Amino acid sequence: MKQETLESDALMQQQLLKLDLNLIRVFCCVCDYQSITLAAEHLALTQSSVSNAINRFKAVVGVELFIRQGRGIALTAIGQHLHRQLSLPLIEIEQCINSVKAFDPSLSKRIFHVSANESIIDLIEADIEKSLTDKGVEIIFTEAILDEGNLYQALKNQQIDLALDIVAPTEASFTSKQIATEKLVCVARAEHPQFKHGIDEVSYFAAKHLFYRLHRHNQRVAEMISTDHLPERDMYGEKSSLLTMLSGVSKSDAICIAPYTYAKNYQSIFNLILMDLPFESQVISIYSIWPTRNHQDPAIKWLRELVESAMEKVYLTKN
Repeated sequence: MKQETLESDALMQQQLLKLDLNLIRVFCCVCDYQSITLAAEHLALTQSSVSNAINRFKAVVGVELFIRQGRGIALTAIGQHLHRQLSLPLIEIEQCINSVKAFDPSLSKRIFHVSANESIIDLIEADIEKSLTDKGVEIIFTEAILDEGNLYQALKNQQIDLALDIVAPTEASFTSKQIATEKLVCVARAEHPQFKHGIDEVSYFAAKHLFYRLHRHNQRVAEMISTDHLPERDMYGEKSSLLTMLSGVSKSDAICIAPYTYAKNYQSIFNLILMDLPFESQVISIYSIWPTRNHQDPAIKWLRELVESAMEKVYLTKN
């Protein structure tokens, strides 16, 4: 019996010595996507190649890693343990390799994709374009992906390189940095008969409200920043764009809540008044978010620094 155990240990040692580290990369990718098909697409491999790699890795560790769940797959307890232990070292290896890559924005033809709210895009896009005048790269801004799951999946899939969002990620596979804070203000048309001398809590909740169609965690913006529970407000309408919301307020007796820096930019154009909110509220934090595996990537570091510089110019001078 002892001899059999020794032979088994020796066989396992031989398998570990022959371990192809690519198997770990494939395993972690399948764990991230919970799908052979999606992992194969991400890795630019065939499904059979990915399945074969998972079977080879299973042979190395000697236990089941996945089980069938409906039409998909799910990690076993051992699979979850291995993923937790292996994913961060794998990210560190990728970071180490990426850190030595050279990146020259003047020579590169790379196209970066950045996801951000329309107000942020409006405020920084011109400055970013000016910074790229003598560069070979291009930066394309896309309107914010509101669903967090879809946002993080887009980052994982490299559909976007950087996201600017008001919620910091909690997953270790993403890194974030707070790059600005923004307060919200109440906005009304300058000739509004009720608010020439400001707004109080009673008149705020008695007014008609134009809402911005931004829901996070099933809450509207006001609920997200308020320190207390807010009563229901009378809806005048709902807009999917901040600009059309401000335009709507300028043509009616409705009021709205908007980011101060953005609203300030359009105050004279739409003839608006900006008032402090009549209830206790918090400022909104704006974070840049990127996959942790790209933390040391010189190209992504350059992109982050460029965006951060543009944000500083806007939020330090306008607030």
